[in-house]
Amino acid sequence: MKLQLRCESLATGGKAVARHEGRVVFVEGAAPNETVLAEVVVDKGRFLEARVLEIIEPSADRVQPRCRHFGDCGGCSWQYLSYPAQLSAKKSMLEDAFRRLGKLGSWPAIELVSGEPWGFRNRAQFQPPERDGAWGFFAAGSRRAVALQECPVLADELQGAWDELASRRSDPWADRRQRTVFAWGAQGRRWFRGPGDPPGEPAEAVVGSRALKFAVDGFFQSNLALVPRMVELATGGAQGTEAWDLYAGVGLFASHLEDRFGTVHAVESDPLAAKWAPANLAKAIYHDLPVEQWLLSRLESGRTGPDLAVVDPPRQGLTGIALERLVACKPKALRYVSCGHDTLARDLKALVGAGYVLDKVFLLDLYPHTPHLEVVVHLSAPA
Repeated sequence: MKLQLRCESLATGGKAVARHEGRVVFVEGAAPNETVLAEVVVDKGRFLEARVLEIIEPSADRVQPRCRHFGDCGGCSWQYLSYPAQLSAKKSMLEDAFRRLGKLGSWPAIELVSGEPWGFRNRAQFQPPERDGAWGFFAAGSRRAVALQECPVLADELQGAWDELASRRSDPWADRRQRTVFAWGAQGRRWFRGPGDPPGEPAEAVVGSRALKFAVDGFFQSNLALVPRMVELATGGAQGTEAWDLYAGVGLFASHLEDRFGTVHAVESDPLAAKWAPANLAKAIYHDLPVEQWLLSRLESGRTGPDLAVVDPPRQGLTGIALERLVACKPKALRYVSCGHDTLARDLKALVGAGYVLDKVFLLDLYPHTPHLEVVVHLSAPA
């Protein structure tokens, strides 16, 4: 079925929102304030999903994508939007989540933090070709690798990495770690780890005054240019006797809290992070434990109430048990770092319901040309 639609806004996930005969239509590849001819690809009953066939009346925010692979490669799905329009859409998405999922009546003005939208990405996962050819990234909605000739969002250190991988062989249908080449590049160096490679030396990034080591195939923030600003938003202006860094990874935040607090506890259960985190910390105490378990031990010991707790959970947000125990520990201040704005809104509903006050909200655009958001919020304990 083909429909002519007038698109209104962008929804979480990046698709435009239109309406047809009382039903919402989510339109892939459309921009707000434009008229398109779209083909319905999925009928979900209450709503439809569609893809653009023709732009009838383009939005003033539509631009020519820079990358030749746009439309085939599964990354950078918003390259057709001007960068200011992307930022505006992300702010609207966050506000909608606060209103709809967080049930918040009000919140502080959202401060946008952005950087250079090209050549920023320091981390990549390259996928093997099905046959001979260049390594690349998955095509949209597919396990087929798009053979890269360029990637304008990658940092200089990772440009042309696909040529260096040309002689490698890997089964494109194997599990992720048995097929993928993980890459990190920054500050004049690059590292690879692919299927069958020994662990080798860790990758390294300098953030502020700290040099942090981490597994090439582990997690580290992929927009190094904005990481110092994120660290400052999560840790800056705070000092005292004790701080906690929960879901600490390799110690990014804990390493910057060490000079501001007498005691710092860093809690993380990921084995790849646990291998390198202790070496990244000068005096913080590292706990290789699930956050829920560590919080229970604090409650049982009676040693609660830190001056600051920084939490940076995975996209799924805090588990119900972790949130309940965190609130019971009564941190005097909370800094919540989130890569899942929907789950952040859900958790804020519980935290505000427990009496915490939402003081500041920062939206960092770590992933330009995608609908992904990174958010840092400051909360203070009930009076």
